[in-house]
Amino acid sequence: MAAADLVQYLPENHGPSNAHLMPAATQACTQRARQYGSVYIVDVSQHRTDRIVVGGSVTDAQQRRRTFECHFTTAVVSFKLYEIGAGS
Repeated sequence: MAAADLVQYLPENHGPSNAHLMPAATQACTQRARQYGSVYIVDVSQHRTDRIVVGGSVTDAQQRRRTFECHFTTAVVSFKLYEIGAGS
């Protein structure tokens, strides 16, 4: 295998760890999700040293529930909202 092919198997350590920011990540992602309804956090994890992923669900006034995934480094860098059951 060429070195370029092996890159995908290396651990993703792209900077200093921000694990100490998990409470800030949870708060920022909750605030971002709150615009879509009532927020329930399901998981806060870190698969890369510089990125925290917060996942959960939101329920709007019509009782429609959706899930979200929020990526945080030192601020929210990505937020995706998903319909439950979409694609099934």
